[in-house]
Amino acid sequence: MVQLEGADGTELTNDIVTVSLLQIALRADARRLQTLLNEWGETADTATPEGLFSLLQQVAQGLLDYSRHWTHVLASSKTVNAYEEAEEVFNAWSLRERSKFSAETLTNVDGVITKRSPIPPDVDDTPAYIVVTLILGTEGDRPLFSEIYSASALRDVLDDIRMMQPLYLLVLEMLWSPQNLDDSLTEAERAMEYADMAAIA
Repeated sequence: MVQLEGADGTELTNDIVTVSLLQIALRADARRLQTLLNEWGETADTATPEGLFSLLQQVAQGLLDYSRHWTHVLASSKTVNAYEEAEEVFNAWSLRERSKFSAETLTNVDGVITKRSPIPPDVDDTPAYIVVTLILGTEGDRPLFSEIYSASALRDVLDDIRMMQPLYLLVLEMLWSPQNLDDSLTEAERAMEYADMAAIA
């Protein structure tokens, strides 16, 4: 994890970091959002703090715009006392979520974009879901949110994230599955890979 400088040029020296995961499942008819996620993932300036914060705002607003498609949510936010521990938590969550993907067809890390050919979807499966995951590292000594069990609580959390002060964002990873625009997760896949998510619709 990289230590960032604040917007006023002062260094953020507090070692207390909050690591948060927010995961939202949407009905697969939210195809436009899936297209936008691919566009944002490809065009985001992930090499700068400003670019990452802009991406966070875009995704939070996009999820709010498609709130009628929400079906499930998982939220976890914890505060740790050292950057090293925060990095361990962040990386563990990232690896866990990425291991659920059948394929990552687009990555954008530090401005380096990699594309891979998608795996053709199984035509026998009935499309059902898209899952979007945000993993954040933020400066601060309190969790960003508690567990979420309702659409109204999720809406409030996304509003808070969207209005966050830019200097508090240390690191961000956005994941969405599937990335292939011709694909989506079946009910069985969602239940197996994302069993911890709570129904909100």
